[in-house]
Amino acid sequence: MAGKALGSRVRLPGGYLIDTATSRGLLLSGVTPHGSAPAYELWNPTTRDVTRKFSGVIAASASQIAWTPPCAARCLVRVLDMRTGRTTQIALVTRGSAARGVFSPDGSMLALAVSIGNGGNGGATAIQLEVASIPGGRLAVVPGTWASSDALSGFGWPAADDSLVAELSFVTKVQVVSWRPGSSQLAAVVVTPRQKPNEVVVG
Repeated sequence: MAGKALGSRVRLPGGYLIDTATSRGLLLSGVTPHGSAPAYELWNPTTRDVTRKFSGVIAASASQIAWTPPCAARCLVRVLDMRTGRTTQIALVTRGSAARGVFSPDGSMLALAVSIGNGGNGGATAIQLEVASIPGGRLAVVPGTWASSDALSGFGWPAADDSLVAELSFVTKVQVVSWRPGSSQLAAVVVTPRQKPNEVVVG
């Protein structure tokens, strides 16, 4: 499909790539050597100014950025709402740290993959899914998702839906699970060898 340029070309700052386009500019991630944590900058392509810097970004959308500052007694996740300038602080469980995150389509929830201790699978970290309300920061554990970090293949929110979907891959089976916030249990389907996870409907 042919497109039409809306403006002149813009050269990014050296050593950075576009992570997410937001309502307040481009969230850029630094190109770093393998194994290093990238630095992030919120950059205005019109003025060429850096308006804010972040470390440990785990989720971003057009209107929100979630990041993990260095841990003290407990690890935190902070969420910036770029529409209001408000920052929500989420306190994780003791010895827990957030590895990844995904905002719900309406931005009212943030799903987190929280690493907790040892998963008992060759030393792999244990991980569970938790969902935080935005704003407020209240956490709810997604039941039945405690597993080795190796088992969590991915998670997210289907478009325009408030159910969280995740894929869990074990030695003997692959499961696709769905959870609606407030529910006490998961809906789960085992994926057969001939099925693809994205073709399975659970609920």
